[in-house]
Amino acid sequence: MRRSIAAGLGLASSAFFFISDNVSGADLVAALAVPTVVVTGNRFDEKRADLPVGVQIVTADDIGRSGALTLPEVLARQAGFTVRDNSGSPNRQIDLRGFGISGDQNTLILVNGQRLSENETTPADLASVSLADVERIEILRGSGAVLYGGGATGGTVNIITRGPRPGDRSARLGATAGNYGTYGATASASVASERLGLSVNASSLASDNYRVNNDLRQDNLSAELAWFGDRGPVTLRVASGNQDLRLPGSRSEAELATDRRGTANPNDFMSLDSARVAVATVQRVGDAELALDVGHRERKSRSYQFGGFNDVNGRVVNVAPRVRLPFATGQVSHRLVAGLDWDEWDFDNRIPSFGYNGKALQRNLAAYVQDAMRISPDLTVSVGAREQRVRTALSEQSFGQQDASKERTVRAWELAARQNLDAEWLAYAKTGRSFRMPVVDEIRGFGFVPPALLEPQVSRDWEMGLEGVGEGRRLRLAVFRSNLENEIMYVPPPLLGANTNLPPTRREGVEVDGQFTLAPDLTLAASYAWIRARFRDGLIGGTNVTGKEIPLVPRHRAGATLSWQPAPGWQSSVTVTHTGSQVYDNDQTNSFGRRIASFTVVDLAAAWDSGPWVLRAAVLNATSEEYHTYAIANLTTGSFNAYPAALRTFLLSASYRFDRR
Repeated sequence: MRRSIAAGLGLASSAFFFISDNVSGADLVAALAVPTVVVTGNRFDEKRADLPVGVQIVTADDIGRSGALTLPEVLARQAGFTVRDNSGSPNRQIDLRGFGISGDQNTLILVNGQRLSENETTPADLASVSLADVERIEILRGSGAVLYGGGATGGTVNIITRGPRPGDRSARLGATAGNYGTYGATASASVASERLGLSVNASSLASDNYRVNNDLRQDNLSAELAWFGDRGPVTLRVASGNQDLRLPGSRSEAELATDRRGTANPNDFMSLDSARVAVATVQRVGDAELALDVGHRERKSRSYQFGGFNDVNGRVVNVAPRVRLPFATGQVSHRLVAGLDWDEWDFDNRIPSFGYNGKALQRNLAAYVQDAMRISPDLTVSVGAREQRVRTALSEQSFGQQDASKERTVRAWELAARQNLDAEWLAYAKTGRSFRMPVVDEIRGFGFVPPALLEPQVSRDWEMGLEGVGEGRRLRLAVFRSNLENEIMYVPPPLLGANTNLPPTRREGVEVDGQFTLAPDLTLAASYAWIRARFRDGLIGGTNVTGKEIPLVPRHRAGATLSWQPAPGWQSSVTVTHTGSQVYDNDQTNSFGRRIASFTVVDLAAAWDSGPWVLRAAVLNATSEEYHTYAIANLTTGSFNAYPAALRTFLLSASYRFDRR
């Protein structure tokens, strides 16, 4: 096997599942129905009923039925998410609640509570996490800054991987094949006594992909060793990923009409090697719980683009001690969480073709506290705050030497409440302050201009919602708004051609989703998200952008999934997803005169589950809709470039389980 084995085979081992609801109707149902524990809520295991604001949980079964190929595709079917391809990479850009081209930097991605989001403008390496290795995904919209720090204004996604449990004896083999030369395999095993357990997951994927010069080879390997102590577990997790990818580049407007699968860059490619090591424990001492996470992550990439090589190496070390203390004051019960976060990011970039060598260092030290108070059986209130000191240093050498450094202190806070209205309905509300620090790529000058030591992005956020559960139905409604100052975004030429702090901006929207049992064997999940992203005031490059739409934010997204179970062990579904039109990248003034066209995608899936065997089939984009999720306008020529999405895709998969948990 190749050096690593997990993301592409997420691509492989989930390629067969029934399509979960497009914008989280079914997933909200799963979140409300499954009495599982969650970590996103307060960095400790917690029953969902004890959380002040609902956390959506996408279970392994949901993923298994989804028909998705990768983790980004799973997230694309959830409410408020936009997932776009702006590079040809399987590591797609994840954008929660409408942040456009900076969506990655405003949606925090975690794996087992530790950051996967990079201190660069590159997407999180979700391809190195196999779907076959995922136990559940926890989604907390519009929250996470108090507990996890910067980059969580849109929300937080916590991916929980499978681990051994006392008494485990299980294994699974899987294989997938499809058109565009796609094939892959997965293998996993878990064995444990009452004290010691080990699980291993390997996956491999190969695909020619839809585009010319877009071949992908992805190998992943992960393992978890756990000690089940009397006071709590101690776990060691290791994971590695190896990706070889050809880069097709974008297609011009004319090329999309004549040869949408072609490439203008037949020699471009990239490789990505990633590795993660994490030690974690939670120990009970009386009524208190003491926790510690220690992690190390490395990422090395080499690409050939624009006629030259580009080598990027990144390293992250983090230490996170914390404590949870339950206590009572009168009739009010408390669950107080307090902790520290320390991390250090090292970054090195070499571009030999023009003699560039850039190094960067960022250190973060933060303290936070959050108290969840049960005021009455029907009312829970949570209040929290975070203070974080950030030191950034940059050294660049190309056309001379350039050095810059700065230290800042940033703060976040949140107040939330949940009220049970009756046996079926609950209401919640939350407000707070979040922040984002500029990442390394956003402050570099590459030897041409002085480094841009941008100001931190700050957002004031609020949200209100209703959740309802009744016989044969579940509903969710959320209304939200975020007012941002100094939002950080790249504005291409001719307006600017630089990363910059934008004038004041706003995100606001409504999310509605639900699931309804129409008959014992028939279920409908449907949802709709309306998001408006605009400039509140100000100038960009001397042009007034007050009231203008921010690029790459579709105002309307809607989806519906009809699921049918014709007989025991059989499952089939049809999912329809509609994404509305949006402003082209580079059109901050909304003067291009055109918008990225809306599109509607239909996915079909079927599965047969009998004993140890699971067989699945999926047809993605069944109508061969021609669309793209990313396009950039050329304001000078009046044309655009885009990354075309794949047409009709067929996938077949089979897996054999040697044991069930």
